[in-house]
Amino acid sequence: MNKSLKGVKAFIWDFDGTLFDTYPRTIECFLGALKSLGRDAAREDIYSLMMVSITHAFSYYSEKFFGGDEKMLREAYDRACDSPIEFQGGPFDFAAEVLETVLSHGGENYMFTHRQNDVYLFLDHWNMRGYFKDILTLADDVIPKPSPDAIDKLAAKHGFEKSKAVMIGDREIDISCGANAGTLTCHITNGLPHGSFAADIRVENLRELLSLIKKGFNG
Repeated sequence: MNKSLKGVKAFIWDFDGTLFDTYPRTIECFLGALKSLGRDAAREDIYSLMMVSITHAFSYYSEKFFGGDEKMLREAYDRACDSPIEFQGGPFDFAAEVLETVLSHGGENYMFTHRQNDVYLFLDHWNMRGYFKDILTLADDVIPKPSPDAIDKLAAKHGFEKSKAVMIGDREIDISCGANAGTLTCHITNGLPHGSFAADIRVENLRELLSLIKKGFNG
């Protein structure tokens, strides 16, 4: 049974696969990169590796096909993904509504993503940057998930209690990041296969999470 969000004030969001539906495009780019280099892979296998992390996917396929030359694969991936932001995946249904609901009830939204500063291009294109009090990316010299480093820095900077915060994401490393920092954890499955790792809250989509957020603030 899911834990309550009552008393939670700080909502720390992952980006890809949590607020924005970017995985279909990311998988196509990865597949295109492999094909441009004369290799191929199953979409479901790429997805499974990306559920660990995209870094894990790059490492796996560079070792499998290219003698560990990850730079070559990453460059091919960047070429395959060279398209306008609007074609790279937009927000999931209810993304703006859940963020607005947090703010309208006196809560705060934060983000910690493994993207670099390109995340701001997405947020600006969809007019969503203003929902966040602060955003940390790997360009901010923080230790990647599952380290609690980014959450610790956000809590220290903004003065929120980690016991009154929740880390929300779609992968095990997101959940482990929150657990290691001492926050509640919320796993969004998006109806897709996932591991058996534990989370304080597990929901299928943002609509379901929206209901829990409203109950938490109004309960």
